[in-house]
Amino acid sequence: MNNNGLNDNEVIINREKYGSNIFSKRKQDSFFKLLIETFSDPIIKILLIALGIKTIFLIRDFDWYETIGIVIAILVASLISSISEYGSMRAFNKLTEESSKINVRVKRNGIVKLIPINDIVVNDIVLLGTGDRIPADGIIISGNISVDESMMNGEAREVYKEANSDKAQVYMGTVVYSGDALMLVRTVGDNTFYGKMANELQEDDTESPLKLRLSKLAQVISKIGYICSLLVAGSYLLYMIVISNNFNSILIMNTISNGRIMFGYILDALTLCVSIIVVSVPDG
Repeated sequence: MNNNGLNDNEVIINREKYGSNIFSKRKQDSFFKLLIETFSDPIIKILLIALGIKTIFLIRDFDWYETIGIVIAILVASLISSISEYGSMRAFNKLTEESSKINVRVKRNGIVKLIPINDIVVNDIVLLGTGDRIPADGIIISGNISVDESMMNGEAREVYKEANSDKAQVYMGTVVYSGDALMLVRTVGDNTFYGKMANELQEDDTESPLKLRLSKLAQVISKIGYICSLLVAGSYLLYMIVISNNFNSILIMNTISNGRIMFGYILDALTLCVSIIVVSVPDG
C-alpha cells in the first residue's frame, strides 16, 4: 500500500469510477404542493365533506359558527402538517450544506493537504485526530482511535478502533473521541452507511418501526371511533324520531314522512358522526 496517498490523476480516475463524496438529492416538494397533498388525508376529506354539507345549508340554518369552525380545523391541520414536513426538509438540506463545508486532512502526492470533505475519493488516506468527524467509510491502516458511534447505534460509549484488527472499520459521520490514526477510504457518498440512511429518510414510502406500530394503533382506535360515531348517530335519530314522539306510531310516521324535518335530523346526525370521528381518529 502506498502511504504517500493518491496522485492527481488517480484522484480523477477514482472519482469517475467510484463517485464523489456527496449525497444525491431527490427533488424537494414546494410548500404549496405539500399543502395540497394534505387534503388527501382521510380526516381532511371527512372534514371537507362536512364543510360541503354545512355550506349547502348555511343560508337556511345561519350556522356560521360550526362552518367557520370546520374551516379553521381544516386549515390548522393542513398548515401544521405542511409546515412540519417542509421544515424538516429544509433542516435536512441545511445540515447537508453545513457538512459539506468541513475540511479534512489527506495525503496526496506525498504531502498532507487540507481539502473539502466533498473532494474525498475512494483510496484516499485521511489523517484522523481528536474531535475530527470521519468523512467517509473506511478502515484504520495505522494507529488507533476511540470513536463516538452514537449516531449509528444510539450508544454513547466509546468504540475502540485499531489497525490490522477486526475493529478497524470506521463510518462516515462518527466522531473521534481520542487518538490518532490513518484511515483508508473504502466507500464515499451514497454508498456509505450514513449515505444509505440519508437516502432512506428521503424516500416517501419509508416508515420506521415506531411509525408502523403507531399506524396500527391508530387503525384500531379509528375503527372504534367509526363504530362509536355510527352508534351515536343512530341513537340520535332513534331519540328524535321515536323516543321524543313517545313511541307513538302516528307521530313517528308523520316525522318520517316530513322530508324537511328528517333532512334536518339526518344532517345533525352526520354532524355528530363527523365530530366524533375527528376527535377519536389519531391520524394527526
